[in-house]
Amino acid sequence: MLYQHIQELIELPNPYEVSEDEGYRPGQIGQLLTDHNDLDAADLLLLSCDDCRGMGVRSATTNAQAARRQLYSLYWWHAELQVADLGSIKTGATLHDTYAALAMVVREVLKAGKRLLIFGGSQLASAC
Repeated sequence: MLYQHIQELIELPNPYEVSEDEGYRPGQIGQLLTDHNDLDAADLLLLSCDDCRGMGVRSATTNAQAARRQLYSLYWWHAELQVADLGSIKTGATLHDTYAALAMVVREVLKAGKRLLIFGGSQLASAC
C-alpha cells in the first residue's frame, strides 16, 4: 500500500545487482532483504538519494549503490525490527525536482508510521 503512493518517485533495488550476483550469507542484511523486502511490514525503511547537485559539483549523481553494497553485507541480529529497502529516489530534471520527490516520499513514509534511514547525496561527497 505504501509503495502505491510513491512508486513513480523511486526505483526499487535489485539485491542480486547490489551483490554483483554473489548472493548473501544467512544473517546478512542483503539476504534478509532478498527474501523479505516487505515495505508495509517493515519498521525501518532504507532510502538512497543519488543527487548531489546541491554541492555545486558537475556530476548529478553519487554512487549510492556502493554504500548499499556495504550495508547489505552487514549482519542483522534484530529480529524484532523489520527492515525493507525502498530503493533510490529518481533523480529529477532539476535539483528542486529531486528535493520535491524526496520530500513527498518522506511525508508518505512518516504518515505510514515508519522510520526512515536516508543515505546518499552529500553524505557520499567523495563519490561526487
